[in-house]
Amino acid sequence: MKRDPSMAPRPSRATPFDWMPVWLIAPAGIIMAGLLFYPIVRGITLSFFNTRLLRYSEGQFIGLANYVALGSDPAFWNSVSVTFTYGLATMLCTYGLGLGFALLLNREIPGRGFIRTLFIMPWAIPEVVAVMIFVWMLDAQYGVINYALVEAGIISAPAAWLTSAGLAMPALVLVTSWQQFPFAMLILLAGLQTIPDEQYEAAMMDGAGVFRRFIHVTLPGLRAVNVILILILILNSFRRVTMIYAMTGGGPARATETLSILTYNVAFQYQRIGYAAAVGAVLLVILLCFSLAYFFLIARRSEAP
Repeated sequence: MKRDPSMAPRPSRATPFDWMPVWLIAPAGIIMAGLLFYPIVRGITLSFFNTRLLRYSEGQFIGLANYVALGSDPAFWNSVSVTFTYGLATMLCTYGLGLGFALLLNREIPGRGFIRTLFIMPWAIPEVVAVMIFVWMLDAQYGVINYALVEAGIISAPAAWLTSAGLAMPALVLVTSWQQFPFAMLILLAGLQTIPDEQYEAAMMDGAGVFRRFIHVTLPGLRAVNVILILILILNSFRRVTMIYAMTGGGPARATETLSILTYNVAFQYQRIGYAAAVGAVLLVILLCFSLAYFFLIARRSEAP
């Protein structure tokens, strides 16, 4: 039986690409790309010059001299150490508070919706306002925190939280964790609600207690959320400027001078724009490494079945 040639499949013609959406968004895309990439390129370019803030046009090209100077600058390496210490401590405290409150609010308790709203309030308060509140609370003479600790017998005399090199960093970590733990709480709470109740029921039938259910059910269920949240918290800590500068200005004795604060101080206090640009370029590379890790983890998670 012969096949009717008219019934044979015809080769499909490729649908021509519609360029109209591209042309419509191209002007806005070009403007946004310029606003995003020009400052970055300009900042990296400045790192190869020796220029001052008040004599910007007289800058001289010095190549990698600024980067070579960073290698022997104790202030730079101190800032690197402070940045990683602050980032790690803030991440651990924020994650711990967020996980604790997320576990609490994941249970059926009276007024859970109101309590969730109440716990979100620190995140909604502007950083400068939060800093001003805690600066007063941590005051060595009139601060309510010192008063409470002395009355409780925890310390014998009021502590100079913001003027002591050993206490400024814990105070800064405390304020940062208080301000951003609601963000971690919301992310972890969303992750907890994706864990099926059947897993907890099966673990209880196997005789697992509260701690073993947390280790073998809760933490594995939060694995994907944990990785993303930890990276976001570290990125936020590394690039934070407003809270640190308003609270300590990087002091005392550079105890809280992160790379972001060092960049600001070198540029606007010492007016060394080129050297500050080199510090900012190093910080950009560090943040880029964490951002790439974040991107690959997101892509890997989206490809997972």
